[in-house]
Amino acid sequence: MIISLQPASPAHRLCLGQLAIYLRESRQILAAWDAYSDQHCDPDTHQPYDEAAYGRRQRRRDFDTLRAFGRVYRRADGLVHVAEQQLTQLPASARTRRYTWQVRELRDSTARLYAVHDEWLAMRRALPAQARPGTQAFEDPLAESYAEAWHYLDQWAIHGQALFAINALAQRQPKASAPASVMVPPALKAAAASSAARR
Repeated sequence: MIISLQPASPAHRLCLGQLAIYLRESRQILAAWDAYSDQHCDPDTHQPYDEAAYGRRQRRRDFDTLRAFGRVYRRADGLVHVAEQQLTQLPASARTRRYTWQVRELRDSTARLYAVHDEWLAMRRALPAQARPGTQAFEDPLAESYAEAWHYLDQWAIHGQALFAINALAQRQPKASAPASVMVPPALKAAAASSAARR
């Protein structure tokens, strides 16, 4: 599902901006979830005091995270593809090897997100006619789909920052197509100017 993006193009910068919003919102969602979990689980066993309420709150976390990723979803493959291109232009180092691993994690997570979405669409088509939004027959499999997607969304929250670091490094690289600047000694400049004046 790669949507073509050119490095440093307006579309690429827009997608990075949307990713930045996702990273911020996903941190907020996770912080709220951690606070809820701390308050509603036994501190020793980590078991929820109310399984049903805990499950509903977890579903909300999954849904909110997926909704936040919605602005990035269709361009996720493109962002990864650009980062892979940029990495090939960077000198090899321990840092770029780490970024390469993180980008591979993002590529795998994106592929799984797309697969989970396709699986949900197939499952929804197979649901009985009476399984409509709002019914348990519809909401339970939908919640399972959200729960499966959450892990891959969390991988984007963990590793997404690498795309900004790679882009910043790539922007600092000298452009191969730029003509090399040639230093002309002052004596040659003067001789050239004198020759031009004589013509």
